[in-house]
This record gives sequence, structure tokens and C-alpha cells, in this order.
Amino acid sequence: MENRHAEIFENFFLPKDDYSALPSSAGLILFADDGDEPIQLITAANIRNTVKNKLTEQTEKTKQTDLTEITAKIYYSPCQCKFRLAFKHLSAVKKIFRENYRDHITLVQPLFIRVNFADKTPFFTITKKPSFKTDEKFLGPFPSQKSATDFLKAIQDAFKLCKRPDIANNSEPAKSCPYLQMDSCCGLCTGRVSADEYRQITKNAFAAGANPSGELETLNRQMAEEAKNLNFERAAELKKKIEKLSVLRKQTYRWTSDVETLKIVHIDKSAKIKQKGVRAKKQTLAVFVMNFFDLTDLGDFLADEQAQISQAVDSALCRLKNDFNEIETLEKFSIISYFLYRTGSTGVWQKR
Repeated sequence: MENRHAEIFENFFLPKDDYSALPSSAGLILFADDGDEPIQLITAANIRNTVKNKLTEQTEKTKQTDLTEITAKIYYSPCQCKFRLAFKHLSAVKKIFRENYRDHITLVQPLFIRVNFADKTPFFTITKKPSFKTDEKFLGPFPSQKSATDFLKAIQDAFKLCKRPDIANNSEPAKSCPYLQMDSCCGLCTGRVSADEYRQITKNAFAAGANPSGELETLNRQMAEEAKNLNFERAAELKKKIEKLSVLRKQTYRWTSDVETLKIVHIDKSAKIKQKGVRAKKQTLAVFVMNFFDLTDLGDFLADEQAQISQAVDSALCRLKNDFNEIETLEKFSIISYFLYRTGSTGVWQKR
């Protein structure tokens, strides 16, 4: 298979050949014309059935191109692990379509909450594009605008953060601010707290967002202590804060963390393989470790090699890089976050 697709695909198939020669496993498929130009690149749950259906289905009632008439060769690579297949697809799209690759793949970017503690007055905002400038921090990922907005509102309300950054440093218009009048902000604009005190409050809010369970445990202990000492007003304030932060324990936010410290392990079924002297095929497991910046595919292990898997995972977690390349990093993490939040995601996912 000496052509430009040889480095991407393991095998090829001619439309005149017997379909039974194709594997029935999941994988990556490329339909190419007689000039070896790409027609369609897809992932499939069953390579054999997909190719057969694509080349025999009737397209008279649609505007789609009839693949039967123009396909000269089908390239394919089996890949049982869905997560690995998604990254093989991304790599193939970039190699085949080059500068136009974004026209041939859909990547749904997650959202993040940004704050820069070096700013004169730090404020939390929602973004799709982390940049990691000096003192810039991010919470995430979030699967939707609503989930990010609700999360941000919870920490703003719990820590009485300013919701009007446009007037935060101007005391005159701030006097008519409804949030100030309702005592739902800490009063930065009126000098009730200093700029340094407000910066520390935002740092505390970020820490709570990065570890809601730890923050809530601390607040519950403080509330119990205040009640024990008969400081009921303070205990009531802490109770309100706990109620506002409790929303962060929702399943929606199970992967939300300080983006720079987030580490994830994923283990899923891969191919079944034959072993010498063993009649039945043995199941293998695909193992991955990742953070926001890096992804390591540790390959396949036999399902009973638990000690080897654990050792490989622990070692790889320590070697994950933190190099930020905006385009590549966001593309990879878009795929990761899709699997984190997709309904019916297979395999084991662990936050480390």
C-alpha cells in the first residue's frame, strides 16, 4: 500500500472484493476515488456493515453523492476503543485534509471560568479559550453555558463577589447598585473591603470552586463550632453560604476543578486477542492518562494485568506535561470533555 494514506490506515479494500474480507470491528474508514483523493472519512461501529451499506444503499431520494459510482478504494483501520478511535479520527482528518481539516470535523469546545489575580480588581468570567497568562487561573470544564453560568452564580453569591465590574471602582454609580443595596456583595466599590481584601476573597472563591467538597466540609465544621459557642448569627450566615455552595456538588460538576491540577484516568475495552495455547480469546483493556495539556495512551493490557495497569498509570501521571499549545490543546481537550460528559460513556473514568 505505497501511497499517501499508508501511514494512516492499516489496510485497504476494493469495492469488487468480497465484503467478508472486512473486519466486523469498530474502526476508521476512508472512501477514496480512482485518483486516491478522499471522498468521505468516517468512524464506524462495524467496518464491514458500514462499508457494505454505504456502497449498496440507494441515494436516489437524497442529494448525497452515490459512493458506489465514485469509490475506487476503501482504506480502513480497526480500533475497538471508542476513545482511541476519536483521536485517530482527529489525526487522520488533519493529515488528509490539511489546512481545511476543520471543515471535516466537529469539535464542541467546553467552557471555563477565568480569573486573573494580577488584575487590579479580579473578576470571574466565562470563556471558551483559556490562555494561561501570568496569575491567570481557570475552573472547568463545563459542558454548557448554563452549567458554567450556574456555577459562577453560586460562588458569586456565596462569597458576595461583585457582579458589576463596570462600576466596581467608581463609588458614585455604585451607590444605586441593587446588589449593594441588597447586601449581596462585599462592597468593594464603597470601600467596605479593600482591593487586597477583595483579591483574597476571590482566591478563596476560586479554591472553593476547585474543591467544593473540601470547602463544604470546612464550612460545616465552622457552623457547628459557632452554634456550639452560641454564635447563632454567625452560624446562620455560614448555613446560608453552605446552601449556596451545595449546588456545586451536582453531578454536572463532577469533573470541574482547577484546570491546571486536573488529572484523569480512563480504562476501556479494546480488542480481544488470541494467546498461544489458549483456545478462547482474551479481553484487553486500553489505558489512558490525561490532564488538560497532555494525553498519554499507555496501550493495551490484558484484563487480568491489574498490577501492571496500576503501576503504568501511576508512573504516567507523574510524567504528564503542562505545555500549552492553544490549538492542539483545545482540540484534544474538546474530545476529552465530550467523553467526560456524554450520555452512556463506556469504561472507567477516574479523577485523580
